[in-house]
Amino acid sequence: MNKFIKENFFSFTFLAVILIAAFLRFYQLGSNPPSLNWDETSIGYNAYSILKTGADEYGTKFPISIKSFGDYKPPLYAYVTVPSVYFFGLNEFSVRLPSAILGFLSIPVMYFLVLEILREWDEKNRKTIAFISAFFIAISPWHLQFSRAAYEGNIGLFFFMLGLLLFFKGLNNSKILIFSSISFLLSIYSYHSFRLLVPLTVIMMGIFFWKEFIKKRVVLFVSISILVLFSIPVYMSFVKAQGASSRFSMVTIFEDPNLVRPSIKRIEHDKAHNDSIGSFFHNRRLVYLLAGAKGYLDHFNPDFLFLHGDGGVQHHAVDMGMLYLWDLPFLFLGMYVLFKNRSKRINFLLFLFLIAPLPSAISTGAPQPVRAIAMVFPLHIFSAVGIFSSTAYFLKSKNKAFKFSLIILVFVLLILNVSYYLHQYYVHTPVEYGYFWQYGNKEAIGYARQHENEYKKIVMTYKIDQPYIYYLFYNQIDPAWYQRTWAKKGDLGRFDRKIGKYEFRYIDFNKDSKEKDSLLIGIPDEIPQSAKTIKEIRYLDGSVAYRIAKT
Repeated sequence: MNKFIKENFFSFTFLAVILIAAFLRFYQLGSNPPSLNWDETSIGYNAYSILKTGADEYGTKFPISIKSFGDYKPPLYAYVTVPSVYFFGLNEFSVRLPSAILGFLSIPVMYFLVLEILREWDEKNRKTIAFISAFFIAISPWHLQFSRAAYEGNIGLFFFMLGLLLFFKGLNNSKILIFSSISFLLSIYSYHSFRLLVPLTVIMMGIFFWKEFIKKRVVLFVSISILVLFSIPVYMSFVKAQGASSRFSMVTIFEDPNLVRPSIKRIEHDKAHNDSIGSFFHNRRLVYLLAGAKGYLDHFNPDFLFLHGDGGVQHHAVDMGMLYLWDLPFLFLGMYVLFKNRSKRINFLLFLFLIAPLPSAISTGAPQPVRAIAMVFPLHIFSAVGIFSSTAYFLKSKNKAFKFSLIILVFVLLILNVSYYLHQYYVHTPVEYGYFWQYGNKEAIGYARQHENEYKKIVMTYKIDQPYIYYLFYNQIDPAWYQRTWAKKGDLGRFDRKIGKYEFRYIDFNKDSKEKDSLLIGIPDEIPQSAKTIKEIRYLDGSVAYRIAKT
């Protein structure tokens, strides 16, 4: 029995990691985060619409870009959600299931990817590091946060990692390069960040591995042709007023007027004082360069990585960074060890790590962990190498009590850090950050549906953005009917939509309260306590999300 356990110890421990990864991604998937945010709801309803009609909510047949709220989401998440909605219905669980599945599958991909990157290392050592890397990403706060919600970046990361794994495999078996190309293509159709990262990665593959490429010219040509040909629609959309161009203009620093406004004032001041050199120092190109550099470097800020995360509370648990504080020393140690033992593949990994923040760096709101999600796997590889190297070093000590006490202390600290994170994520985050997940929309729509026959008109505020999509989602409105109705109405504004007796707009209580037989669903600032309030919907922290009044 002991011999059997000893021979299969690695298999048992790897199975344990897989089970932990599955539990952390699927447990309470439909209820925590506490509500679908508007992007998740949009993805779900568009998947439902494609399932029923082959078109998105706007009637576009098999779209390569989901118009949604005018932000033109990449389409792949909606398509992979179609089977989930078919089997489990239109609900929170079905919308998040694809992200959880692909997040879970990232764990074995991570294991085999590390084996390829450390191919020149001793087999026993690289297997151990690959196992630790898989374990670290299985429990990673960064990876878990986006595996448990419908984030396109998470599935983009899976296909990007898979593309890298298949690429390294393809260096030995050239036919696999075609599948690597397809995987990279899927990452491009998954999330905007990979539309920048994939081309840069492919170019650097050619630079790092040109000798291997020469031997596989025919298959390589076919693989690159597939990637280029089928990604043309994506990159063509950048020259249009819609599609990726529209999304890019919404988030890029190059379209932010507030960024260049101070430099314009300085140039005007310099001109008024005949200072000709001022136009050089305050040139908008220099402004963009400095803003991009700041955004890039902010991704390495310890406060972002280890303490509090970014400003978007939906991106992390309460009082948690994107990584465990425990990771800090091992991450730097791992980087040092890898840099000291550089090989072609390790250099390539370091390059991937350096370019990973670029999509976020040129966007507003940096550091932004979804746009920089490609940082996840290099960081955990660094930590794995660091903990392996430090453990191996201390095991060489002749003082057994010292070395085992230190190792036990390190792992006790890890358990405490993980326990703290799980406590914060499951206990405090839904309560303190529930408002950012648009908690209350489901409850408000449910109440309106239950009583809609009692009123001539139902007005729901736009103060909590995009309420109409919750009406479509939770009422499972027939997509074919909605598409026909929408086509007749034309393209209404973002903050003014009418569907049957429902109106989605800002509430003017003085005016709206004078209409008879109306139901008003607004925030407390719109509906005073003196109104005929019939129900209050509260966030999980007890504060009022919606006040519902009748006229």
